[in-house]
Amino acid sequence: MKIKNKSLSDKSKKWLKRHLNDEFVKKSKLERYRSRAAYKLLEIDKKYNLLKSCSSAVDLGAAPGSWSEILIERLNSPRKIIAIDLLHVKPLKNVQIIEGDFTSSDFANTLKKEGPFDLFLSDASPNLTGNKTADFLQSLELIENIFEIALRDLSTGGHFVAKYFRSGDIKDLLNKAKKNFEKVASFKPDSSRKESSEIYLVCLKKKKSVD
Repeated sequence: MKIKNKSLSDKSKKWLKRHLNDEFVKKSKLERYRSRAAYKLLEIDKKYNLLKSCSSAVDLGAAPGSWSEILIERLNSPRKIIAIDLLHVKPLKNVQIIEGDFTSSDFANTLKKEGPFDLFLSDASPNLTGNKTADFLQSLELIENIFEIALRDLSTGGHFVAKYFRSGDIKDLLNKAKKNFEKVASFKPDSSRKESSEIYLVCLKKKKSVD
C-alpha cells in the first residue's frame, strides 16, 4: 500500500512539473487567458476561419471559460454568447453564464428562446477512468449529445466544433455530420498535448434541415 501511494505521488509530481513547464500554460499566464485551452480554439479558428462569420455562440462545458474569452475577442459584433458548465465559471463581460447541465430540459428551453445560434462549441470531456474502451464510449455518448443539441439550435450556415477521443470508431457520427454540414474535418491543434488522444470534430456551414 505504501509503494502504491508513493507511485501515485510520483505520478502527480511528474504531471505538475510537465504542466508548469508547458509552453502554452506559460503563454496563457502571460496573455491572461484562464487556461491553455484558449490556444486550441485560436488554432482551430486560424485553420478554418469560422469565428468572424458568427455573431452568436454557445460554449458547452465551458469551465474555466477560456473558449468564451476567445469568443468575446473574435466574434463579429457579438450578439449573444452563452456558456454553461456543471462547474462554477467566473463572470465574463458580455457572456451569459449558466451553472447547470447542458442536456437538461431547462437549458433546451433557454436555447429555444434565445436561438438559433451561429456557433456551437465544446471542449468538454467525460471523467476519464484510464480504461480506453470505457473512456471512448463515454466520450462518444458526450459528443453525440452535444451534436444533437447543436443540430437542433444551430442556424443554417452555422458551425460546430467539439472534442472527442481517437480511441474508437465514430463513423456513424461522421456520416451524420456530413449529411448536415457542407464540410466536416478532424483536427488536432499543436497546443493539444502530444500524448493526448483528443481531437476536434469541425463541422462548417450547416445545411438546411435534413429529414
